[in-house]
Amino acid sequence: MSDQRVIDADGHVFEPESVWEEYLDPKYREQRPRIVLDNRGTTRYMLEGRLIPPGEGRGAWAPEGIREATTHRDGGFDPKLRLVDMDTEGIDVAVLYGSFGLALWQAQDPPFAMALCRAYNDWLADYCSTDPARLKGIPALPLLTMGEAVREAERAVGDLGMLALNLLSNTAGRGADDPYLDPIYNVAQELDVPITFHAGGGRFVEDRFDNYAMSHTCAFPFDIMYGITCVLCGGVLERFPRLRVAFLEAGCGFFPYYLQRLDEHFEKRVGEMPIPRRPSEYVEQGRVLVSCEPDEHAIAYVCETLGSEKILYASDYPHWDADFPHSVTAISDREDLSADAKRNILGDNAARFLKI
Repeated sequence: MSDQRVIDADGHVFEPESVWEEYLDPKYREQRPRIVLDNRGTTRYMLEGRLIPPGEGRGAWAPEGIREATTHRDGGFDPKLRLVDMDTEGIDVAVLYGSFGLALWQAQDPPFAMALCRAYNDWLADYCSTDPARLKGIPALPLLTMGEAVREAERAVGDLGMLALNLLSNTAGRGADDPYLDPIYNVAQELDVPITFHAGGGRFVEDRFDNYAMSHTCAFPFDIMYGITCVLCGGVLERFPRLRVAFLEAGCGFFPYYLQRLDEHFEKRVGEMPIPRRPSEYVEQGRVLVSCEPDEHAIAYVCETLGSEKILYASDYPHWDADFPHSVTAISDREDLSADAKRNILGDNAARFLKI
């Protein structure tokens, strides 16, 4: 470990089939999710008769297979190997999101969805128990049944020690400012944990493409810009004045431009946004952060325009686009960032935001 505390604000795990065999309520074992081969011979998860993600046609995702795309290091499912890789990379604390776990909310049968989320969360808590000071989980929530989602959020934070709640920019056609989601915002505020919006889980624009590289390029920033618009302009942070939020896996370079665009529309279309202040003022309050891609050219520009306190380091380990083991040094070795900016991005911002 270096003297610089490094907190990875967005790492991932991969859910082996043993999760459902060992943790899922036995009465759902026969309908449990399974890893299958599609008609092209690539791995997909099967959930309620649907392939997740689809492998061909519009919305096709990860042509090499879901397991192959998401798990380039065995630390994705083996916590002991992950800790070795964290030491190699120079990461002190890893905040962990699912891979297939980001899609569990899509299960259409409410009791089954709740059972899936509980099983995943219990498995993730056991994964993190290998070193709970260094491994921090983010739960899956059954968002199509809000009462159950709130109860599982309370259990995940209170009983399992998880330190944020994850939502989507688009939840079954509902934007992030939809009052339907207010109970989750309220419980996050009451539990004093942040809300994160992880790109990709809502399948936001993917069905416009049948080319994965093009789809992936567009889907994540478009998804996050949609979420930012809903949260900042739709009154979420006004309704929940102690809530803090982060937007993950779309980079940070777009953020100054997009905030300026939101402010312009707030000022020129007076009264059409249900908020009393410029959208950028919520960011100035320190309640809104974005993660960066470690090799992003625009990081220094974002630091200059918005401040280095607004950016989180994220590795995306062990996915195909993670730059293991060079993501930390991609920031720490930069000559266009001050020592304070590096310290903020690599660890201090996440520590404040997540209360680590």
